[in-house]
Amino acid sequence: MSSDALWYADMTTGPDGQDFTVMERLAEIRERYGPDDLVTRFWKKAEPALIEAVRRTQARAAQPM
Repeated sequence: MSSDALWYADMTTGPDGQDFTVMERLAEIRERYGPDDLVTRFWKKAEPALIEAVRRTQARAAQPM
């Protein structure tokens, strides 16, 4: 899925281009915006779907071509 690949790119890259795990990226978002911000609240609700998209993309990338 192209949406999985886009979420993977967003959820494994920091705001300054750093390489992050998905969990590091989610922690960075919570820290940057604070616990009550709309952005943090959105990502918290979306977290399970985002983590699964990253896992699916990693699994696809690990398959031989």
